[in-house]
Amino acid sequence: MDPLVGLALRRRRSRPVRPEDLAAELGVPPQRIVAAVDELGRLGFVIESHPMQGLRLVEAPPGLFAEEVACDLVVSRIGRRVRCVETTRSTNHLAWEAADREQDAADGLAILAEYQTAGRGRRGNRWIAPPHTSILCSVIVWVPLTPTRGGLLTRAATVAVAEAIERECRLSVGIRWPNDLVVDDLKVGGILVEARPVADGTGPAVIGVGINCTQEPNAFPPDIRRSAASLAMFGEDVDRTLLARRLLERLDHALGHMADDDISELRRHAAQRCRTLGRRITVSDRHGTFSGEVLDLDPDYELVLRLAEGGIRRFTAMTTCVVSQDGV
Repeated sequence: MDPLVGLALRRRRSRPVRPEDLAAELGVPPQRIVAAVDELGRLGFVIESHPMQGLRLVEAPPGLFAEEVACDLVVSRIGRRVRCVETTRSTNHLAWEAADREQDAADGLAILAEYQTAGRGRRGNRWIAPPHTSILCSVIVWVPLTPTRGGLLTRAATVAVAEAIERECRLSVGIRWPNDLVVDDLKVGGILVEARPVADGTGPAVIGVGINCTQEPNAFPPDIRRSAASLAMFGEDVDRTLLARRLLERLDHALGHMADDDISELRRHAAQRCRTLGRRITVSDRHGTFSGEVLDLDPDYELVLRLAEGGIRRFTAMTTCVVSQDGV
């Protein structure tokens, strides 16, 4: 396929363009546009051709194409290589296989799937999504694995996903600590960070991302239907290819700040977006269950809680489960 032409038509969001104008915009010969449109048609793109108005993308195929997702991405690390698969146990599982097989050469690899048979959220929860309705993505990063690194990766990833959705879909996105993305207090996405320390302190981590894109309300199981939503349920016409590209670009940006030890911007953005600050909350970790008022997020992305019985306690992102939160 010719991903440059396909992406240009996607970005116009059904607005027509004359072939000669599109060729000039892309800096390619007009005959390339003609050949690309023919090829895209064979791949399932429905492109209307009008003698006066020109070309208009009516409908794109439901699946993701690695060539489109990766085409001319402005990244230095995340998304340098992209794989798209139809069905897998989970994208995190595929990412760990690649990390074990390729070692640090797998750094930056992004794997996207249309459907997961055993998608996972935090603490063993299942991530359920019908085929072709979500962004299901895992990226591999080779990083120094300090005790706090998992929490910092979670913070960077949640900020990146929030920014990606906001920039592509024009929605105000918040973070429900530690790893949920919410719009109007409804969960539209989540993060799962897994890490495997090695002897020298540097090793692989896998950042799994799930974003609900086009589901109807009845696609969600009854027990979460009142607390979950898709981006389409807020009136957005979501192009998953464009959103996947934006996601990889924002992840690359966020993790670049971490690599440069310049995390002040991430800290500020996470705090600004956090919908948990100031609320009463109940959490559990290996020490028990605790309730209180959320005071702050500390520099390591730990939750600072004023306990109901008095005193202050910190909870780490990687080992803490939010049991309940007022208003949710």
